[in-house]
Parts: sequence; structure tokens; C-alpha cells
Amino acid sequence: MALIIKFILFFLLIFAESQSFACDSTVLALLTGKDLNASTVSKFLAVSNKLVAEGEMLNSYNIAAAKKQHATIMKDWLGLVSELGSAPMVPDSNKTEFKDILIEVAKDLGIVRKLLEKETYINIHEIIEVCVTKITILGTLVKDNTVIHNFLKFELKVYQPGIYLDRQNEFLNNSFLQDIELTVNDLEKSFSQKAKDLSKAFLTSVENHRKTIDEVKKNQIPWEKTAISYNNLKNSFVALKQQLLEDGYFNEINKTN
Repeated sequence: MALIIKFILFFLLIFAESQSFACDSTVLALLTGKDLNASTVSKFLAVSNKLVAEGEMLNSYNIAAAKKQHATIMKDWLGLVSELGSAPMVPDSNKTEFKDILIEVAKDLGIVRKLLEKETYINIHEIIEVCVTKITILGTLVKDNTVIHNFLKFELKVYQPGIYLDRQNEFLNNSFLQDIELTVNDLEKSFSQKAKDLSKAFLTSVENHRKTIDEVKKNQIPWEKTAISYNNLKNSFVALKQQLLEDGYFNEINKTN
């Protein structure tokens, strides 16, 4: 039991400094507008903002408030899914992915609820991050914004491994970010020079993470070391996203779609 507690505290300490910006609704907020779909995207944004607030409550160890917040979020999400059941606002080409992600978010929210009930917090914030990204992807499907959608699929690849932090084998086997170089190189065509430099730093962190995983699998280093390399990877991604926001990258794309 002492080893388990030590392990959990190790991960909580490693990730404590990188949670504030990684979980945010900034890009989704940029997708809101005054067209016919604005109301739907705004409702997604409302849920996303509540999830971000829940993440902040968890970071502050305000567990009672987080549990209350999550109950509200689940009620809001179920109501929104019911409301959108037959809504024709999504282009036909996006409808399958839209429906699939609606279901995925509901499942993820259910997992968070169970973790809160069990008072197990090791990867709960990472699941919330994934939920926020998926909800933002739903916004891009409504707005039919392909470029931001592609960036968010990239973001999802970065955040997805974090949901396995409490399961060693799954984490090691889901942390390689397959084909991420091709994704980054394609996205880089629209980046500023500063963002291109940061994307290269991100790819370096990906390669370092892969090397760490390989060393763990060969029993050369303890597997907890992957938490450090994964945290560095996430931090480098957050720096890239921050630069893109400062560049107005998403604003310009939003105007032209």
C-alpha cells in the first residue's frame, strides 16, 4: 500500500505544474459566432468551460466541489445529447464522427464520475483534458472547419496516453504517438517561424519519450521515468499551442472557413 501511495503522489507532483493551460476552452470559444450553428457551439462551450473549472477544482484538491460540478456537467451533457439527437446541423460528411464522439464523451464523463466516487485521482485530469478536446472537435464538425479539426486530432494524440497513467502496460503501448511526424509536418505549412521552431522542439520531446519507453521495456530504467518524459512532451505541445494562439493562427482559420 505504501508503494501505491508513493506512486500516486509521484505522478500528482509531476503533473501538477502543467495542468492549467493544457485544459482550456480557448479554441472552442474561437469557433463561436453568429451563424445558424452558433447556439449549438455555445452550448458545447458552456460544458467545456465547466469541465475546465472542474479540473481546476481537482488541482486545488477541492474534491467536494469537483463532485458537485461533475454531477451538473453530466446532467447538462445528457440534456444536450438528447437535444441534438435528430438535429440536422452537422454536414452529412461529418455525421458519423459527430455521433461517435458524442458517445465517447458520455463514456469519458461516466469514467470520471466513477473515479470521483472511488476517490482515485491519478489520471482523472487527463481524462478531462481529452473530453475538452473531443468537445472542441464536435464544434469543428458543426462548423465544418477542417483545419482546426485536424489540429485537434493532433492534440488528441498528445493527450490520449495520459488516460492510461494508472495502467503501466497500456500507458507504455499508447505513448508512441504513431505517425505524429507526418501530422506535424503537414500542419507546419501554416505555422509562423516561431511556431515551426516550437513544433521541432515538440518532435524532439516525442523522440525522447519514445527512447524512455524503449529503455523501460528493456528494464534499463524504472517505468515512472516515462511520467517525466511524457510531462515534457505535453509541456512542449502546450508551448506550441500557446504560440499559435498568440499568432492568431486559429482566428485566421476561423475567418476563412
